[in-house]
Amino acid sequence: MRDVLQLNADYTPMKVIRWERAIELSLDEKVVVVASWPGRFVRSPSLAIPWPAVVALRRYSVFRGKVRFSTRSVQARDNFTCAYCGLRPLLADGRPDRVQLTMDHVIPRAQAKEGRVYLPWSRKWVAVTCWENAATACRSCNSRKADRTPTQARMPLRIYPRVPTQTDALRMTLARLMKLPEPWLEWLPATVTGTEATPALPDEASFERA
Repeated sequence: MRDVLQLNADYTPMKVIRWERAIELSLDEKVVVVASWPGRFVRSPSLAIPWPAVVALRRYSVFRGKVRFSTRSVQARDNFTCAYCGLRPLLADGRPDRVQLTMDHVIPRAQAKEGRVYLPWSRKWVAVTCWENAATACRSCNSRKADRTPTQARMPLRIYPRVPTQTDALRMTLARLMKLPEPWLEWLPATVTGTEATPALPDEASFERA
């Protein structure tokens, strides 16, 4: 395993980094090694350092990262779950079945004005294609909703479209891995591993009235 889980100073998970970066941070005394791979070492002519599996920053860092917008990233943010019916299709090996999922413009392109749409739940105008107007939808719900808003289609949102948080960003990274390393599991909450649903719409009733 060449990747290392990086924790913040409060031991909450932050991101996945390469082992070379983890060694560099360790030698600079910017992180402490929380867990290492038994029997594995990074060797040099004068050093034999335990191969890190999990490291933690010595000083707290505020998340300022940005996630590249894409259909896959939207699906990963939403835990590969349909925002309308809650379907989370899986393959036989337990991985998300992305073929059954699409990205839906919650307020459709057909109702945009000069490339922008109004979001009733946040009461602001945004670009038609952006994090806050994009949600994961199964193919059936996307076809049923068509060029209508959730209110017009009578399909209330279950998942609130949002700019990815640090937890979302980490989930997107982990979604690319076939299997999570054993030493990481005790540091990863259910919201990151995908065993817990993403947040629901804070005030669904107000959206339905809009």
